[in-house]
Amino acid sequence: MPAVPRGVEARPVEEVAGQLLRQGGRLRIKARGGSMLPFVRDGDVALVSATAGNEIRVGDVICYETSPGRLFLHRVIARADDRFVARGDALPFSELVSRAQLLGRVVAVERQGRLWRLDTPMARWRNRSIVAVSPLVARLLPLALRLRRAWRGAVGG
Repeated sequence: MPAVPRGVEARPVEEVAGQLLRQGGRLRIKARGGSMLPFVRDGDVALVSATAGNEIRVGDVICYETSPGRLFLHRVIARADDRFVARGDALPFSELVSRAQLLGRVVAVERQGRLWRLDTPMARWRNRSIVAVSPLVARLLPLALRLRRAWRGAVGG
């Protein structure tokens, strides 16, 4: 591990990422976890672009920070005054995100060398449709994953 020069503070990557987006930059972030299954998978790379809060629409996937260095990628399911209601597609609960927490909007997702745009008119229509079905996804996903494991166990064993 390289030494940090005297007088320079070492900061976590997530903190630097948040700072870069606050300054209007673009960033590629590797998605971690299963909260956005099946539409954004663990290991997908999300291209996040800094954006003003007034450009965010229902269905957009946003990047936000709940505390310094804690970044999340979740879908906007509603707007509440000057805040956004965000939820992972596979989660049964949502949370309020203030404009101060908002870092940017996911404009594309890369998976296995293929790029899926999320900012085209057709993609935005699809994203709004996902909002409508995501409560069902959150209920059915655990069952589907158990069935998949059982199937793999039966076929592989």
